[in-house]
Amino acid sequence: MTPKIAGAILLGLPLIALAWAFLWRRNRPVFWFALVLIAVSLGYLMATGATDDIADRLIPNISSPPPVRAK
Repeated sequence: MTPKIAGAILLGLPLIALAWAFLWRRNRPVFWFALVLIAVSLGYLMATGATDDIADRLIPNISSPPPVRAK
């Protein structure tokens, strides 16, 4: 998995879960609008490289896995 995708998942899943928890039963059109805003913001963060930085900070070995030891 690339750092870009990992960062988007790390940011997107909690935001979608919060939107669902607070908006699904109360106001569904606002929930769908929140999903669109989350998608646009994640797209912007992916385009600027911020998701790479976030994934590298939270999962240090995501971009360069540890070396394999020879037996």
